[in-house]
Amino acid sequence: MINTWQWHPKESLDENGDLLAVSDRKKKHIPTLNRKVFNTIEKNGVWISGLWPQLVHSLIEVGMRKYNLSFREVHKRNIENTLRWISYNSDAVTGCINVTRLCIEIGKEIGVSSSTISVIMKELVIMGLLYEPEHSGQSMQDILHDGRLPRTLCTTPLFYEILGVKNDELERLRSIEIERRKIAAAKRHEQYDADIALKAYCHSNILRIWEYRHAKTTSSYRVKIADMNAVERIAYISRKLVERIRAKGWQLNTDAVSITKMANNLLRRMGLSVLKSELTPPIP
Repeated sequence: MINTWQWHPKESLDENGDLLAVSDRKKKHIPTLNRKVFNTIEKNGVWISGLWPQLVHSLIEVGMRKYNLSFREVHKRNIENTLRWISYNSDAVTGCINVTRLCIEIGKEIGVSSSTISVIMKELVIMGLLYEPEHSGQSMQDILHDGRLPRTLCTTPLFYEILGVKNDELERLRSIEIERRKIAAAKRHEQYDADIALKAYCHSNILRIWEYRHAKTTSSYRVKIADMNAVERIAYISRKLVERIRAKGWQLNTDAVSITKMANNLLRRMGLSVLKSELTPPIP
């Protein structure tokens, strides 16, 4: 039986999970860009652009699809739900998938397996609808031949174009959101910079990946770290961090204080943080 379930945000559903009429919804405040794209999808569906056959053909060229331009109905719905989710949840300035979730977690919300969402993400990258930002924490590697997905993916201008938002309007709507964020930051006596925000998104997702993989009590990595004394533990993580930063070519401060702070942040997520008193040698 073909799955016809369609993803909707919570604002569109009542307490029983039934779809509300548009007039009855208490709309969550989301940036104008996201609202415009999501409303377009709500009214017209995802498949409204003549670009789609060309995009699917790019999948054929890299061998991810057979020589036809038709989607299997189930996979077509899964892609549609993914695009609906991204249009609602992606960051309006950077285009990144909401930092409170990893891209792989979209699968849980739209009801597909991790392997399926990985395939969809790779397809969207090949189509040119998503890209990997510079600071994602893991290169795309050979994504066309089943390489691992990066930590973070962001929408491209083509994503918005196929949903009716041209480059000029995209820039205008993003400038509105940037100005709003600058005003909000000024009230907190801070400054907002889109490039720094993008880097923060990427680094936060790196920490979330670490937590997801290693914070479980059954993780062999966690067991290994837990068996070390405090000094060994912080030194081991610090050394691995420096190796990773240098290998990636990140422009991050690698002095002892900064690295120790970063290492302890990661250890804190594992429940193995080190107290300052544990690092200070006792007075004889």
